[in-house]
Amino acid sequence: MEKEYNKELRLTVVKENEAGVSHKSLAKKYGVARNTIQNWCYQYQMYGEAGIENSLSKTKYSGEFKLSVLNYRHIHQVSYREAAEHFNIKQGSTIANWQRAYDSQGFEGLNRAPGRPKNKGDRAMTHQDKQPRNLSQSELEELIELREKTMYLEAENAYLKKLKSLIQKQSNTKKKQK
Repeated sequence: MEKEYNKELRLTVVKENEAGVSHKSLAKKYGVARNTIQNWCYQYQMYGEAGIENSLSKTKYSGEFKLSVLNYRHIHQVSYREAAEHFNIKQGSTIANWQRAYDSQGFEGLNRAPGRPKNKGDRAMTHQDKQPRNLSQSELEELIELREKTMYLEAENAYLKKLKSLIQKQSNTKKKQK
């Protein structure tokens, strides 16, 4: 579990870092992990003071949004952090978690609520109990399969477009040299 630090401490640390104090010395001085300080400084650079505030409620994203972020990352070959910046998501690790869930459970993994179930009864629910009542099991599986296939084809299409433009650019360069 992550330790909570107040906004004043975060702001003090960030300001000292901007004044030239290293992450390492700040970590030793305040007893905070160096990567945590790096993250605060990065968040402050990206979003100002709002970037280092504690969120009162966790932002909830739809499965479709999560899938579109993963598609964007795959098509444009960007890092988790770059994708997070593009979609204004505070942490790149959030997208890494989505990727892990998608890799292990498919689209269904992106729609699950994070964390533990609210009560013991939820653990006993089957996959069938969690699906929308108007779709049969086979229809739901087909929907998930079609979404995955669409994502693959979109990525393949983007790759081929990029390849075509690179080939065209290369041939134009050769024509100019002649």
